[in-house]
Amino acid sequence: MNDTDDFDPAPTPLTFVLRVIIGLLQGAALYALLRVALAKVWPATAPELYAALLVTAVFTPLVASSALTRLRPVPLLVWILAVAAICAALGWYDLYRDPFVTPGHAPPRVTPAQAFVGLPLVLFIAQSLLIAAAHDRRAIAKYHTYFEVSWGLGLQIALAVLFAGTFWGVLWLGANLFRLINVEAFARVIRQEWFWIPATTVAISVALHVTDIRAGLVRGLRTVVCNLLGWLLPLAAAIVVAFVVALLFTGLEPLWGTKRAATILLIAAAMLVILINTALQDGARLSATEAGATMPAALRLSIVAASLVMLPVVALAGYAIALRVGQYGWSNVRIVGAAGAAVAACYAVGYAIAVVRRRTSTGVLAATNIATSLIVIAVALALLSPLADPARLSVADQVARLKDGRSYADRFSFDYLRFDTGRYGVEALQRLAKDDTVPAIRAKAVAALDRQSRWDPKPEGEHVGPIRVVQPPGGEMPGDFLSKNWDEEPASYLLPLCLKSSTSSCDAILADLDGDGADEIILDAHAGEATVFRRTEGQWRYFGTLAGFNCKGVGEALRAGQFSLAPSLLKDIEVAGARLRVAPHFDCGSVTARRVPY
Repeated sequence: MNDTDDFDPAPTPLTFVLRVIIGLLQGAALYALLRVALAKVWPATAPELYAALLVTAVFTPLVASSALTRLRPVPLLVWILAVAAICAALGWYDLYRDPFVTPGHAPPRVTPAQAFVGLPLVLFIAQSLLIAAAHDRRAIAKYHTYFEVSWGLGLQIALAVLFAGTFWGVLWLGANLFRLINVEAFARVIRQEWFWIPATTVAISVALHVTDIRAGLVRGLRTVVCNLLGWLLPLAAAIVVAFVVALLFTGLEPLWGTKRAATILLIAAAMLVILINTALQDGARLSATEAGATMPAALRLSIVAASLVMLPVVALAGYAIALRVGQYGWSNVRIVGAAGAAVAACYAVGYAIAVVRRRTSTGVLAATNIATSLIVIAVALALLSPLADPARLSVADQVARLKDGRSYADRFSFDYLRFDTGRYGVEALQRLAKDDTVPAIRAKAVAALDRQSRWDPKPEGEHVGPIRVVQPPGGEMPGDFLSKNWDEEPASYLLPLCLKSSTSSCDAILADLDGDGADEIILDAHAGEATVFRRTEGQWRYFGTLAGFNCKGVGEALRAGQFSLAPSLLKDIEVAGARLRVAPHFDCGSVTARRVPY
């Protein structure tokens, strides 16, 4: 079964009927689940059960419809039952781990969140591996088969979603056409849940069937997409290589100053993996090159460069995560980031081994992709289950840090346990609230449990994080500034995190910016922006930001006191009782001229 045509499924009229029935049954199930949720009756009153049913109803019919022509009846039935069991288990656990409720407070949610994020990826990879293995009738299929199946399935899903969106675009247009003649019935019908839910599921099922019939067109589209994206690899590789080289001159300090280095570096690594595979495709082009045929030199060199540069990129991402963990311990995001870094490391090491051989080895690249796909499934399932649930692991680590003194009670985020770690965090707070060993910890745990929302007013003294006055040396922050509840500020979304969280810190510069004899406050949260506060009518208020603060060397000089006060370049305009102020465009290059060009 090596011919390309062997990958084309053989849909029949019966297949079409079965897919329409699957779509109708899925629509009916989702409609029924929606109605019981709105009516707040069983099974919606049993959140874990409801979540299990919802996740199963969303994913299992799609998997069944997609695999209908690609698996024999018995393997298909076994696979559908396995998918249903996995969906039900993960949906149930999702609500069990994070009901977002404390007894006596708000009612629990009924919609799972985590399962809808990671489960689609798991099912896509698993279905691709299974169909490829069934096609080749061997546990580990040929890489050519994996490539054909996975890309075909991915494009089929994308086209089905596009078809469903276009289907609704046509219905929306029809509704507006009838509205032109004052006929609202059509619009009212398509807005009804009993219509739009099954209509959407049937549309997706029909799209899956049509793309099966026209599998050759899907394959042609795949070739075009891979060829186009493949030619982005030289650009992407050049950019990432230039970035790594630039780090040799800038050092790592600017990278860590962004506080999002790991995320961007992992995205860059993922981009390189995708583009390498679009250029490589099924490996035949690279193998042909080894046999003396032609492959564009730019693509081959780009595959080598991208494969090698991934090692330092992934290493830097892992190091960035390790630094944050060492400073603040594990959190949900850092655990997921560490898992992503581990997966990226598998790709980076495998690809590097492949290209350092005398000739780039297609076999090693292919083996890396297959092995890492299995690792992705295992890692994702572990994160979605109790085995490596980020909430469970992070709560255990954070509480341990609090008890052994690595984290101080006045800087510890009890809100994180209360609102970001589900059941595990709430149960940890309940244990801390009963522990009289450290009264300060007990009091803060009790206060956190009493809050029903993270936006509820915080207890007195917990409004701001540590603020260190760096200029003038020995200066002190005004007491009424520190005691103010900045969450009530109208522009609170513009404020630095140190005014909204006790776990974030800022540096402060006190300076009389308006010449009235009283200091204004400049807060530097080390995020590339400085925020200015001024006392108005006896109250501290947010005033604005310092333009140009993100220019090179400005923040360091300001914190060191190497600044002077200068008059405004332009005067304000008073008109109709309002004061108008010019907000010029700021260019870092104009700083040396001490004038902003107009």
